[in-house]
Amino acid sequence: MTDAWLPISELPEPGKRPGRVFVVVEGLKEHSGNLWKRQHAGIASTHNEGFGERDMAYIEEAGDMDQGTGVVTHWLPITFPPFPQTL
Repeated sequence: MTDAWLPISELPEPGKRPGRVFVVVEGLKEHSGNLWKRQHAGIASTHNEGFGERDMAYIEEAGDMDQGTGVVTHWLPITFPPFPQTL
């Protein structure tokens, strides 16, 4: 993990959060009677209650985690350059 990722404790309060952010999700995968730790990054929408359910489910599946075990530990704002002036 680099210093660029911000801990989830630094996510702005509801109402001041960006609409979508990059997130690091840590979860578990049960395999052969053992629990294996998994980590995966993706894009998630933010809500007052946390993050989008579909986004979290997708990140868990892509990261080979059991559904519902993922927890967001770090985040980054998504910033895009201005749109090109073509209109």
